[in-house]
Amino acid sequence: MTQWEYKGAKNPELATLGDEGWELVTVRPDGEYIFKRPAPPEMERYTREQTENALAGRSALCPIPRLLNPELAALARRVGHTQMLVVCDRGFPAPLGLPLGVFDVSVTSDVPTIPDVLGALLPELPHDRIIVAREMRQKSPDRFAWHKSQVTPVEIQLHAELKHLAHQAVACIRTGDSTPYGNVIIVGG
Repeated sequence: MTQWEYKGAKNPELATLGDEGWELVTVRPDGEYIFKRPAPPEMERYTREQTENALAGRSALCPIPRLLNPELAALARRVGHTQMLVVCDRGFPAPLGLPLGVFDVSVTSDVPTIPDVLGALLPELPHDRIIVAREMRQKSPDRFAWHKSQVTPVEIQLHAELKHLAHQAVACIRTGDSTPYGNVIIVGG
């Protein structure tokens, strides 16, 4: 059984469409021409669409992930509703014995930063809000302003309370960030 693909066009170049194998099916009352041609085999069609999308910088069939680290990508899928994930700076005392562990992605001073990790992680991780230390507002106002400018709602707690909450988290990601009071807790959505 032949599968067909269809195409609509206003003011089409009939010769060009004919050369491409399109045949006219009908002309709608609004002046749109409707064409059809045999659809390529499924595998060829997907390969062609994937190539076109890749060349155009997009991938409709398989979105290009922002999060390339496989362990962090898996972690993003495992954090559940209301569960907490700590993203901390290089000096934060990461709690021991967290159910999903501690992931150290630090390379050197400020590589990566907490915003770098959040930028890659949050699109992949359903979340309700982030929690930051109240002290960040005074000690690191630029970072606080950055968090407030993002889409994700920000909850504010005392740094001591943030440390206490960190022990209830399912996992922790340590960065190379050196911003005072820059630590964040993501609450799963």
